[in-house]
Amino acid sequence: MASKQPPRLTILFSTHNGASTLPHMLDALERLEAPAGGWKLVAVDNASTDDSATILQERASRLPLTVLSEPRLGKSVALNTGLAAVEGDLVVLTDDDVTPHPQWLAAWRRLADDQPDYDIFGGAIEPVWPAPPAAWILKDVPKGFFAGTDFKEGPAAPHEIWGPNMVVRRSVLDRISFNDGIGPNGTMRYATGAETEFVMRAVKAGHRCWHAPDIVVGHLIEPRQLTEQWILQRAFNHARGFRRLHSIHYPLANECSAPPRRVILRAIKILMRLCGSIARGQSQDRFKAMIALKTLEGDWIEWRFQRRRLMHLHDGATRIG
Repeated sequence: MASKQPPRLTILFSTHNGASTLPHMLDALERLEAPAGGWKLVAVDNASTDDSATILQERASRLPLTVLSEPRLGKSVALNTGLAAVEGDLVVLTDDDVTPHPQWLAAWRRLADDQPDYDIFGGAIEPVWPAPPAAWILKDVPKGFFAGTDFKEGPAAPHEIWGPNMVVRRSVLDRISFNDGIGPNGTMRYATGAETEFVMRAVKAGHRCWHAPDIVVGHLIEPRQLTEQWILQRAFNHARGFRRLHSIHYPLANECSAPPRRVILRAIKILMRLCGSIARGQSQDRFKAMIALKTLEGDWIEWRFQRRRLMHLHDGATRIG
């Protein structure tokens, strides 16, 4: 009797307290058309305290699912743990709050086979709103805060590919893993950009990226993500992530790009805008100023963090010398 061939493609994702979105995501995965060569699903439960682990285990009989556990908080940590269980030459990275089209995997398999000169692929991500969002959200909140994309077909830059709809050849992941100092880590004030930082390193190593806007997943937006508090926190995290990416890949530029005096002057200008909008009763302008202020705070906090880190490394080198 011939032995069963291993699947040629693996979906990998992590979840931390994802019980509110996991059932919708897993329902969509059960409707997937199998790609040529078959597929496998690896889910990493990242220290969940809700029913995430139970939900995953209950689906193991209906999906080609392997469930792993990673007690150390951090999406990047969890994905690195999951890499040990992937099979095949293609890894589809996603999140616990997506709803892919039934042909999603089959389309990725075809595209990767048709584009052998490219190793990293990104697809379209479209927000799925719990209710029609307020006009100010669509107008004033950056699309990237909800992981939305709007890129053309063809060769792509590292910042045009990220988590909910991302494909990487196994040969890349055998040599490059995720930086566990970036990405969701169980706290509110983390630095975003783990996938972008990974792709930046891969591109430096000679790998090329391709964006496919016709391969789409829906990204479930929860009601809490439409509150001012969540959006402002997202602005802080994005700014902190942008600064951290630059500190890793452009350390000299990062050292000089945010002198305290310049930040203080920017903060004063934003506060003047904020006060003016409040006095005039212009709620939309008020919120835009608050986003700008929160972005500045995230950039400043991360700049100070990197300064302290550099000073610590310098002091350690001096003592050793």
